[in-house]
Amino acid sequence: MWRSDEHEPLLCREVLLGIDAVPPSRRDRIQRHLASALEARGGLLHANNAFNVLYFDYDPAARRYRAEPDPDAFVEVAIGGSLPVLPSGAFVRLTRGAREVWGEVAAVFGSRAAVEPDGWTAASLSGAPAGDLLDEQRVVIDTQVFGPLSVDEAVEQGRWLRPGGGFEGGHLVGGVPALSGEVSARDQIGAFAQFLAGSGRPLLDLGPLPRWLEQDADAAVVERAVRAAVTCVADIMRSAGSIRGWGLYGRSARGAKTFAATDQAEEVRAAVVRPAPGGGARYSALWPLLHTLTTRGRDGLDALAGVAGAAAVVDANLVLADIVSDGRQGNGIDLRVDDQWQQGGIWRAQSVPTTSLLDGLDPLVPAGIGFAEVAGAEAAKGVNADDGVRSDAGRVHVEHIDDELVVLTVALSKADLSAGRLELTGPVKKLLPTGSLVLRLHHDGDDLEAGAGVQPVHPGWSGVAGVSWPPSMYPGIRLTVAAARAGRRLVATSIRYPDPVIVDGFGPVRWECDWELFAEGTTLADAFQLSPAEQGRWQPSVARSAWRPAVASLEHLIVESLKRDGDDGPAGSRALDGRRLTAALFGPDTRSPALLWTVIHTCEDMAVLGMLTRAAAPRGGPDVFTWWPDTPEARDAREAGIWGDGDTPGDPMSRHWVRPRERRLPSGQQASPQSKSDYARWRMEVEGLDADTELPAGTTFVHGHLRGNGKDKPWHRHVPQHQERRSRNG
Repeated sequence: MWRSDEHEPLLCREVLLGIDAVPPSRRDRIQRHLASALEARGGLLHANNAFNVLYFDYDPAARRYRAEPDPDAFVEVAIGGSLPVLPSGAFVRLTRGAREVWGEVAAVFGSRAAVEPDGWTAASLSGAPAGDLLDEQRVVIDTQVFGPLSVDEAVEQGRWLRPGGGFEGGHLVGGVPALSGEVSARDQIGAFAQFLAGSGRPLLDLGPLPRWLEQDADAAVVERAVRAAVTCVADIMRSAGSIRGWGLYGRSARGAKTFAATDQAEEVRAAVVRPAPGGGARYSALWPLLHTLTTRGRDGLDALAGVAGAAAVVDANLVLADIVSDGRQGNGIDLRVDDQWQQGGIWRAQSVPTTSLLDGLDPLVPAGIGFAEVAGAEAAKGVNADDGVRSDAGRVHVEHIDDELVVLTVALSKADLSAGRLELTGPVKKLLPTGSLVLRLHHDGDDLEAGAGVQPVHPGWSGVAGVSWPPSMYPGIRLTVAAARAGRRLVATSIRYPDPVIVDGFGPVRWECDWELFAEGTTLADAFQLSPAEQGRWQPSVARSAWRPAVASLEHLIVESLKRDGDDGPAGSRALDGRRLTAALFGPDTRSPALLWTVIHTCEDMAVLGMLTRAAAPRGGPDVFTWWPDTPEARDAREAGIWGDGDTPGDPMSRHWVRPRERRLPSGQQASPQSKSDYARWRMEVEGLDADTELPAGTTFVHGHLRGNGKDKPWHRHVPQHQERRSRNG
């Protein structure tokens, strides 16, 4: 029963391993099929729907699924009743009395109130966490995917669409209960995976996934497999030239271009790209704005009903994203998306200068700043009104921020050390829960005294206070600090230099530091000569964007956590799976799948680089990541293959070395010919002449370099290690 338009399966087992494991020819076929299906279905596909298109054999010509799913495995939705959890991709039976219509969820957006028809939104809504009891959602149903409706079905659907018929604006709207376990209803891939691993499990028998797993695979294993497959399909879809991506949605590039040239698109631009009176931040929600624009002068007909409404939302987001990417928002205006979930997307426009919290952040990664701003600005003597930071405090740089995680680089001042405080800045502090927190402190390579590793801390002026800093810490010492926005644990680590820096009059400087703060705090400002590299500020890490991004600034924290909390292994190694590692980092009470996958994806990147090794756990459990000490015994153990099948061994890389990597470009932009050439050279030198040298669409190539220097430094420094290893292995 499982076929494709080319008479053989399009999906392959490699989709469980990620896009790089799928053969290029298979990726091309998948992209062509998804592009055809996308056009047949109104020009929009969520990643979950794209998985369904491949798995249940959607025929673009017939505009229906060839597979014949069991309707008993569908989610039943009583029109006019309460709304169950309905992730994108779920098959549903819409019922009222004896009447029934089948459909597929095509899109889901948050639908909380507190918005005006022109899109104006209270700041407190933008980035607001999921409700404790119910989270309002707008669910878009496509009722055409199982073939044309019969006359009776069309009449019944028409009744639902009338005022008071059970649909609002052509969609289901209502409060959705929280899912069981650790999956949020906002986690669309996770909720979809839970559906297919639970009540929708019979649907999987129509495709190959059960054959790819062990016969007795439990629901958790199936859930992980579906999540991996959908994530891979999303990456393949986004890399297609004819498809533009926004979040997990794929939109016809042609359709998006057509919308961008309309008067409606210009009205969206004019309404959103303007600050509040006085230059303050204005938050604009797209769904109510589009609803006002599209129904104007249409005799009450709702042009946003059905899939067309969801496609218009994605189009509007892409129009605004292009403005940001092209720098066309206007002089003195900072425009960024702040919430991708609520009301189809909430955008933030403010006159510059903005708070330093936004410095270096990708404006197309939603950070939920609006929700953090509701507490109001802190103001008192010694506080910078713009940044909420003491005048004598150290330096704080935001490395990464999203709706789950904050990662900072903090250089401690002399005053911070003596006062026992950790500076966060006022804006960052407001991103975290109020009240007491726990600081989990690592001091790289230095054994902390009892009680120093885990310390209760309390809110300070623009950070936390009550910290007992180790005596060996000196002014300027630089820490990487991370916090789950829903948790109460701060985890921080110093970073040890490979070789101490000898400073006359002070001695060896063993840990990375801000040299200006070091000079000021040690009274060496006049005698201490700073090199240009040392005088420069550190730059934020650029993380690989994916379904959940890998965060390079977490790497050192992960290593320290493995060294402290990992299970003992051969040759002094330490190992944990992704779930236990996340709990060790952010606390056992942190139950966020998004945060879990951020940690896992970062560990996967580290395994590719040789900083960790990765092995699949027995019986399909979560992957295990292992740290190895830099000893001859450990190197021999790794070379002997103890890390498990399929992993890439390697030597830990210097923290001063910024690795070569791919980096996502703003939507619509392409890499330069030079970047493509350099990427091809890098891949061939690392993997040989048979390597795939095509730079993925929508990305550019970042040269490897020594931190603080340009790309003229060795950009393939790790190549000799790989070549030497291959020669030893024959």
